[in-house]
Amino acid sequence: MNTTLIHSPKQETTVSRPDATTLLSVRNLTIEAGSKNSPLRLVDRFSLDMSPGDRVALVGESGSGKSVTARSIMRLDPDFRLTGSIDFDGQDLLKLSEKQMVGIRGHKIGMVFQDPMGALNPLMTIGDQVMEPLRVAGVDRAEAERRAKSVLEELGVANAAVRMKAYPHEFSGGMRQRVVLAMALISDPSLIIADEPTTALDVRVQEQVLTLMDKVSKERGLAVLLITHDLGTVAGFTDRVAVMYSGRKVDEASVDTLFNNPAHPYTQGLLQAVPRIDQTVPRLLTIAGAPPHPGNRPTGCAFNPRCSQAFDLCREQIPELRPAPEGGMVACHLYPAAGKEQ
Repeated sequence: MNTTLIHSPKQETTVSRPDATTLLSVRNLTIEAGSKNSPLRLVDRFSLDMSPGDRVALVGESGSGKSVTARSIMRLDPDFRLTGSIDFDGQDLLKLSEKQMVGIRGHKIGMVFQDPMGALNPLMTIGDQVMEPLRVAGVDRAEAERRAKSVLEELGVANAAVRMKAYPHEFSGGMRQRVVLAMALISDPSLIIADEPTTALDVRVQEQVLTLMDKVSKERGLAVLLITHDLGTVAGFTDRVAVMYSGRKVDEASVDTLFNNPAHPYTQGLLQAVPRIDQTVPRLLTIAGAPPHPGNRPTGCAFNPRCSQAFDLCREQIPELRPAPEGGMVACHLYPAAGKEQ
């Protein structure tokens, strides 16, 4: 975890939904790698719903499966075996051909990657890279140039017509991230997946990029799925949070509920490990141990070896998601299902 200070969660927790249509519905997504005879399960039965305008954060330690899940929604890793369903705007993406997915990636779903320098081709000009999604779709160069210039100006790139002729190494880290965001926005998608978009940036530039994403997503009515381990970013930008641990979703709630009444012991541990400006604590706590390797998960709840509240059932049975006392859903045996006792 980094040490970004957590500001108080936003007062308003209602997600803006232009209509009641579900934009993205992921159901029981399971992701496996390796051979079929000896599969390595990276993500186990992950589900998530998003409507137009939603801002959802996917949170967890490194290795929790959050980035793998995000990339699999876009089907970016052909070596992974995906089961379940990923319904986007009425289409199950797992049933589409690779050719059909080309019409989804960068057009209906935009992706902002973690490392802007790694996401850009050092041998191509900024303009050519921003225009590429449109050119692949058959838009003529003059129109593509006009739209590239417009989106770069929208994202605060001064003298955009001239800067389009520059190369990535001529831009700062923050400006390169604006270019990556421009590439994700130029085809006017309805969903942006942002995978750790501020990790490689200093704190001042992080704030600039998040402010820009906030402004653009509101103006365009975009849904945003933010992949992050930075709980400060979650508090200030998103409306709902899903917490992953060892390939499973263990907690999901509104931002206010998650920060004020975290249900899962893992979520509680994450919050106790990060300083907050609205609370004074004698010392920050850490979660003992480390997440298990996907090929060597413990029996029962994967978090049980690190959990101070674990009891026998936790070591025997994987908990299913169920309603949490203060709202949201939690996968933890501390909260028995309705009608059942511990």
